Amino acid sequence: LYFIAQMTSCPRVSFRRRCHYATRSNRIRMVRTPGNKLTVQRNRKRSQGIHTPWVLGHKRIGGTKALNHTDSRTSNSNGKTVSRAYGGVLSHEQVKDRILRAFLVEEQRLVKRVATAERKYRKDKQRSALKNKRKTDKKSAIAKRVTGKAAPAKKAAPAKPAATTKKVAKK
Repeated sequence: LYFIAQMTSCPRVSFRRRCHYATRSNRIRMVRTPGNKLTVQRNRKRSQGIHTPWVLGHKRIGGTKALNHTDSRTSNSNGKTVSRAYGGVLSHEQVKDRILRAFLVEEQRLVKRVATAERKYRKDKQRSALKNKRKTDKKSAIAKRVTGKAAPAKKAAPAKPAATTKKVAKK
């Protein structure tokens, strides 16, 4: 029967390795052997597991195992990844945010394109209206000039003398 006892203040056991200080990497637990001897077993440092990048919040990725470096190097990808886009790199919330952002950026780009097309349409319409107005003004000015030169302000021509009829006197 094995059972784990808490480390007490009295030094009933000593460290078995070269480091004799209770550092974070030198944790031990006391174990009672079947021969009723109190001995120590070394606790391994627990790994924090796979996290998202620091700039994105450094959150733990769900669905992955907390393996240390050597274990993660030798184990297969089953415990290190998740079957989705950016699985094992980004959390599901971050993937969702990226997808949403991509849709919003695309929609914003389309709205911008429509707005520029509308602006261009209005500008072209205004430009063509101005062009037509200039054309009609030019035509009317030319017509005015042509009619004005052909018939300048008419002077009063001397009136022709009226045909005089001779009155024949009846006798």
